[in-house]
Amino acid sequence: MSKIKYSAIIGSLGQTYDRFMKCGYKDPELDKVEFPDVIKNLEKMQVLQGADLYQAPTGPLSDPDTVNEILTKSHLEASSVLPLVFGERRWQKGSLSAADPEIRKAAMKLIKQNIDFNAKLVGTPSVDLWLGQDGFDYPLQTNYSKQWDYLIKNVRELADYNPKIKLTFEGKIREPRNRSLVDTTMTALMMCMEIDRPNVGVAIDTGHVFQSQQNVAQNIEIAARYGKLFMMHANDNYNLWDDDMIVGSLRLTEYLEMFYSLRKVNYDGFVSVDIFPYREDQYEATKQSVLNMKKYDEAVDRIGFERLGELIDEGDPCNMVKVVREALFK
Repeated sequence: MSKIKYSAIIGSLGQTYDRFMKCGYKDPELDKVEFPDVIKNLEKMQVLQGADLYQAPTGPLSDPDTVNEILTKSHLEASSVLPLVFGERRWQKGSLSAADPEIRKAAMKLIKQNIDFNAKLVGTPSVDLWLGQDGFDYPLQTNYSKQWDYLIKNVRELADYNPKIKLTFEGKIREPRNRSLVDTTMTALMMCMEIDRPNVGVAIDTGHVFQSQQNVAQNIEIAARYGKLFMMHANDNYNLWDDDMIVGSLRLTEYLEMFYSLRKVNYDGFVSVDIFPYREDQYEATKQSVLNMKKYDEAVDRIGFERLGELIDEGDPCNMVKVVREALFK
C-alpha cells in the first residue's frame, strides 16, 4: 500500500501574473487573501496532508508558532519551505553563487533564518533550494568554476548549520535565467556528492524533468539509489516550457511509471502539487491534480506491482500498451 502524502505549494494559489498580464488573471480580491484563508481552503478539499510554504518577513508566515497553530487546526503539516532568494531585484544575478560576496552573504543570512524557522515547525520540513536566479544568460559572462565553488561551499555550510534540517536542490533547466546552475536532477546529485552531507538531497519536479526532455521515473530511481530523494513536486507541461499545468492533464503512462518507481524505492514522503493555474480555479485544479495522482497510484495495484516489473523486464512496448489499456480502460 502506498505511503505517499500529498501537499500543495501555496505560493501560486492566489493572484497569478505573467509578463502579458501584469495586473493579474484573477479577481483583484484575491490579492487580499491571507495565509489562514488559503489553508482553510486547502482543508476543505479533503485530499491533502500538507502545505508547501515560504517564510514571509511579516504577517502569519513570519512566525512559526502561528504557522503551526493554523496548520494544526486544519490537520495539515508543512511539507517544505521555500527561501525567497529569487523574487527581489537584489537577487537578479544570483544568490548563493552570486559573484558579489555581499549578495552571497545576504542569501546565506536569509536561508539560515529559513532553517531556524523550519526547525520550529511541526515535522521539521525541508528547505527547498530552488535557486532560480543562479545561473547565466550569455557566453563570456560567468566564471563557471567560481560559481560552482561558491554554491558547494555555501550549501555545505548551510547543511552544517543545522544537520537536522534537510536541504533539497530542485533542478530546472532554465527560467528565469537562460541557463540554470542547478539545471537537472543529475547535476543536483553531483552537487550532493561533492557537498557530502546526509541532509542534502534533491526535490524532483516532474515538470522540470519533462521540460529538460528527461524521464521522471529514471530520475526517481537514480536519486533514490544514492539516498537523496527527499521531495517530489508534480505538474504537467508540453515539454517546451514549465507550464505548471494540472497533474496528469497531458500524461498517463509516464505518471503510472512514476508511481511504480516511487513504490519501488519505498518513497514515503510528500508529493506536492506545484501548478500555476492562471485561468482555472486554483483549488479545484489542485484537487483534480491530487485525485489524478491517487488514481495513478491505484493503477499500480490494478495492473499489479509485480506485473509491471515483469513488463519492464520483458521490454516489449506493444505488450506494455496492451496491458495498460486493458487494465485501465475495461
